[in-house]
Parts: sequence; C-alpha cells; structure tokens
Amino acid sequence: MGARRGALKAAAVVAALLLCAPAALPAPAPPLVEEVLPNGLRVVVAEQPGSPAVTVDVWVRVGSRDETDELNGAAHFVEHMLFKGTRRRRAGDIAREVESLGAWTNAATGYDYTHYYVVAPAHAVGRVLDIQADALTNSIFDPEEVERERAVVLQELSLIEDTPARSAVFRLYQTAFTVHPYRRPVGGSPEVVRRLTRQQLVDFYRTHYGPANVSVVVAGGVSAREVLDAARRLFGNWRHPVAGRRAAPAEPPMAGVRRAVEERDVRVTTLAMGWIGPDVGNPDHYAADVLVYALGRGRGARWVRALRDQRRAVQTLSVSFPTAVDPPLFSVVASTAAPDEREAERAILEEVVRLREEGLRPDEVARAKAVLEAEVKVEQHTSRGLAGALGFSTTVASVDYFRTYLQRVRAVTLEDVRRVAQRYLDPGRYALVAIRPRRGL
Repeated sequence: MGARRGALKAAAVVAALLLCAPAALPAPAPPLVEEVLPNGLRVVVAEQPGSPAVTVDVWVRVGSRDETDELNGAAHFVEHMLFKGTRRRRAGDIAREVESLGAWTNAATGYDYTHYYVVAPAHAVGRVLDIQADALTNSIFDPEEVERERAVVLQELSLIEDTPARSAVFRLYQTAFTVHPYRRPVGGSPEVVRRLTRQQLVDFYRTHYGPANVSVVVAGGVSAREVLDAARRLFGNWRHPVAGRRAAPAEPPMAGVRRAVEERDVRVTTLAMGWIGPDVGNPDHYAADVLVYALGRGRGARWVRALRDQRRAVQTLSVSFPTAVDPPLFSVVASTAAPDEREAERAILEEVVRLREEGLRPDEVARAKAVLEAEVKVEQHTSRGLAGALGFSTTVASVDYFRTYLQRVRAVTLEDVRRVAQRYLDPGRYALVAIRPRRGL
C-alpha cells in the first residue's frame, strides 16, 4: 500500500529500525478528515499535531494505463507541464514562489495515477494550496515550455534505457502483457514522445483532469478545519466533468514462458522474471505483499540468502509486487556475472518449486509481517510519507484501504502465503527478460 507500491515497497533501513519497534502494536492512527466537495473533488486531511511541516499532495486518477498506443507517454508529459505556467503565474514565478516559502515540489506518474506534491513549513499551507489549485486548473501548456519539457522527458527515457535493471523491468511488462495497457511503459516511448503535439497534451489533460478524478491530500501540522475551508474556496468552483476510468481488457493467462533476450555493451547479465499476481481488490494481494517481504526484503529474506549468499547464483536480487488497480507483476530482478541468464533462471525456478511444495516457515512469515509493518509506520511518520500513502490508497482503492491495511496484513496466515505462491507462481508460466553482455566483451 502507499505510493511505494509503484515504488514504495523498499526501505533497507527498516529492518534495523524494526528491532526497536513493537511490531504487534498498531501505529497511532492520525486524525483523518475526508470530505467530497459538491463538484466531486475529494479532500483528505491528516493532522499531525506538533509537526513543523505540511505536505499538499494532489492525486489524479490517470496514468499510462489510461493512454492509447498513439498517446503513450501523454500522462507523464502532462505531469511535466503542470508547474510550467498558468494564467496567473509564469513558469519561473511558480518555482520562485515555492522556493520563497522554504518549500520544495516534485511529481510522479505511474500506471494508475499521477501526483504532484509540495512539502512546506506548516504555516504556508494556504499559499501551497493556492499554488496547487492554480497549477491544476489554470495551466496554459505554453508551446515553448512544451518543447523544453519534451527534451527533459526524452532525457529521462534515455536514462532508463541506460540502466539495465530499470529497462529490464519495463521490457518485462511489455513481454508479460499482450493486451492489457500495463504493457506500455509509464514514460512512453521516445518515438511517441517526439510526435506528441501540444494539442494532444491539452486534449489528454481535458479528458482526464476534472474534480471527480482528483484527491487533494494534506498531512502535517495543520488544522483540518482551516484546510477544508481553503480547499472549498480554491477548488470548489472548478467545474469540469470527466468520464470515469474505463475498464481495461483482461490479460489472458500465459500459456507457457514468454522470453525476450537482448545483448548490450554491459559487463553483467540482468535477468527479470515475472508472474501476473492479484490486483488491489483481490484479498490475495495482502498475502502477496507478505510473500515479497519473506523472499526478498533484507539479508534474512529466503531468496536473498539462498540465491545470493548460499548458492551464489546471483550477485544482486530484488523481489517486488506493486499494488495496482489491475493485476500487476510479481517480479524478480537479478544480476549475474555469468555470460547469460540460464543458470540464474534455473536457480530461481528451483526456489519457486521449493516454495510451492514446502511453503514458508512460521518464523519467515512473522519476520516478513514485522518488517512490512515497520516500513509502513516509518513511512507514515513524516508528512510526505503519510500524504503519499493516503493519496495512493485513495486513488487506487479508498481511504478505508489505508485504514485497514495493517490489520489485513496481520491477519495473513502461513497457509494464505502458501496458497498464493501456488496460485500465482507457476514455474511453467512466466515472462522473462534478459540483458546480456555482447559476445566478445
């Protein structure tokens, strides 16, 4: 859960922090206030009394999942444009105003969402809400800024391509999915990004950016009453109806192994393997979260010990499972000094078979739950982490998902984890991507 889960399920320091935390006790729940304005925009406020900071995080229910092949990359491109000039503020004005508040801002796009956040001193929450409302509703998509940001986006895509582990994951999704839109890379392809016009970006924005698709999440040392008053004033008059999210075509089950192998000027082989898992609405995904932590989180995790430390079949290994609107991939990414991926693939499959046959030990499940819970608690300790977790939950599920997540994780049993491993991790049906060194290197 949390925005992590496009990326938030990773925090190496958490295992150490866990040693000082009573994992059986729930984190104190921050006071939450939720209100849906008459125009459909949702406001969620989490008060953190005594915190000197506030995070205003605007979440939009649109991501690469909602694009077409011809518009792949539009969601990410639009994300780049929203702080690049409005009818009230020029691009440089926004940056200078944010900086003058002692604040900073960032944004991210995923398969299912786009979000924009500003972290600031708590007393500046009113100004930050004004900036966010202006950017969200009044952006002008200045043609010169479009071209500047096009160059930035293309540079980002180049960096991904030049990082074997990251590009392997994107190719894994392209290989595993044949009809579902998760097959499209979040940032788009360079070819499409070069062709996207300003008008296409404006049309995409107008199609998906409306109050019914937006959640404004505020967390920190603020008064919920004051935040709601400001939100009603700043966002309440926004009138732009948009259609609800379309259902995506269901991905058919894999009939066997789908492989994609390429050679590059690299020194090590990168291997990514993936199985389609449960979506956020499927209760199995709580057990899948626990399984990820049991197999790949920290030096005590089963596959880290077995594959890296004992068998030395891989040099590095990570296991991930994002929380998503539709079934995402349970994936393993590893690197090996071997000239190809075959030995590492064989070793991983042997561990999959062992897992399906033997399951996990009680202490492995207990450790995984404790590490996961500690990560969630640490994440929610800051205004940024809390706003991110709330916003992500609200966008892909609901505020109730945020409220009940740890309770559902604690309820996962040993048998639940084994059942999920047997149901989803089929050693005869998976996708594989390998990036190997060129022969002769």
